[in-house]
Amino acid sequence: METDLKTLRPLIDKCVMCGGCHPDCPTYKLTRYEHDSARGKVVLAGALLDGSLSPTKELSATFNHCLSCMACTSACPAGADPARVIVSARGELFKKYGGYFEKFLFRKMLTSRPAMPFLAAFFNLTAFMARLFPRLPFLSKFSSEGKQKVFPDFSVKNLKGRFPEKTPAKGNTELKVAYFVGCMADWAFQSSGAGVINALSSVGAEVTLVKDEVCCGAPAYFAGDLDAAKISAEKNAGAFAGRGFDYIVTSCATCGSMLRDVYPALLGKTAGEEFAAKVTDFQKLYADRMPSKPVPADGKEKKVRVTYHDPCHLSRGMKITAEPRRILSSLPGVEFVEMADASACCGGAGAFNAKNYAESVAMGEKKGRNIQASGAQIVVTECPSCQMQLMDLTARFSPGVEVLQMSELIARVRR
Repeated sequence: METDLKTLRPLIDKCVMCGGCHPDCPTYKLTRYEHDSARGKVVLAGALLDGSLSPTKELSATFNHCLSCMACTSACPAGADPARVIVSARGELFKKYGGYFEKFLFRKMLTSRPAMPFLAAFFNLTAFMARLFPRLPFLSKFSSEGKQKVFPDFSVKNLKGRFPEKTPAKGNTELKVAYFVGCMADWAFQSSGAGVINALSSVGAEVTLVKDEVCCGAPAYFAGDLDAAKISAEKNAGAFAGRGFDYIVTSCATCGSMLRDVYPALLGKTAGEEFAAKVTDFQKLYADRMPSKPVPADGKEKKVRVTYHDPCHLSRGMKITAEPRRILSSLPGVEFVEMADASACCGGAGAFNAKNYAESVAMGEKKGRNIQASGAQIVVTECPSCQMQLMDLTARFSPGVEVLQMSELIARVRR
């Protein structure tokens, strides 16, 4: 997969202007502006490439007004792959308009393990200040229609500091896996990370936490800082290389898609594909190795009603949709119900939510109401960014619904 916009001219030329991407594009559905559609952005990318359109800050903002949900690529009948074109165009524009703060964050902070505690403290301070002073100019954007954004709590001690480097398998060791924890499971959603380690151990895997792992590089990549993304890829490839792991397991849809689908472009075909070949999602590995017979419920507890939200980078990126449903249908004391439009983007999309909070909530409202309509008590997902967004959406549109990752639910019902 190429990242240079010049090499993607064949993909740009494949666009037949049919507008087939329009019904699935969250930004276009919200604004109805052509430049917010995938088709519009492909046209702009072509104009940027042939010089008929000059790079400007406004054009950079237009390309950044996109959730990178890949719905356009899935919908395109001609195989134009607008999602790749959009990221590559961002890369061209970032060279000129990437800010000093963004470059410092992507290239120095997120690629350095010692910097992470400071970032965690900064996010906690931001959440605290937003609760205390919601009308300050910088913080007022984190509210919509009188309700404030729900922030996760970041820990002062990471998950890797709570677990040994290796967690042995319970019983015979059948697999040796590395768990790519990712930033959010390491510093915020630690119960989900702990659940992954324990669940994998329970199905015969020796689980290793790689000390020198850094951010997967997705924030930089989707912002267009491809140089920073490459730094992350090189550091992670070096940290995991030659360790004899059968699998590199992720519990974050974006991390998994980044490691498996983007690293070959950043690292070069041979090194990147060798690394990517070992990458798998926790839900897939667990579903393939969990007990074939469901553990019977004890009959004393009423079944909890659970629905599932498909993260974009898991369903459209890694093509994993059946496995989480198979797990949910097998868990004791769980009644799995499918919500309407389970694969529709929730509107979270990491930095998009931070920069366009009110729009992000508007895009996610239908998701929140679909969760409520399902009658579920718990909604499960496999992406920390989605988890944060769903926490906010359920508080607004389906109050009382709990948001968990799959490993947390497994830990709860199998203990």
